Amino acid sequence: MSLARRPPENLKPKDWVQAAHVEFQQQIVTFLLGAYGFLLVATVAIVLLQGFHAWGFALEASFLRWLGAATIGEIGGLLLLTFRAVFRQ
Repeated sequence: MSLARRPPENLKPKDWVQAAHVEFQQQIVTFLLGAYGFLLVATVAIVLLQGFHAWGFALEASFLRWLGAATIGEIGGLLLLTFRAVFRQ
C-alpha cells in the first residue's frame, strides 16, 4: 500500500524509515543530476573553447582525451544507475 494513501498517524515506524530513505535517495539523485549536468556543460565549454582557440585557450591533447573519457564515464555511470533503478525486479 502506498504511503501517501494512509494518514500519517497510522504509519508504522518501519514505514517512516522507508519514507525517509526514499526522500534521501531523491535528494541524492537530484544533487547528482545537477552535478553531472554542470560537469557536462563545463566539458562542452572547454572543448568549444579549445576548438575555436578563444582568448588564447590551448590545452594538451592528452588532457582533452582524459576529459572526454571522464565525461563518457560519468554519463555511463549515471545511465547504469538509472537503468538499475528503473528496471529493478
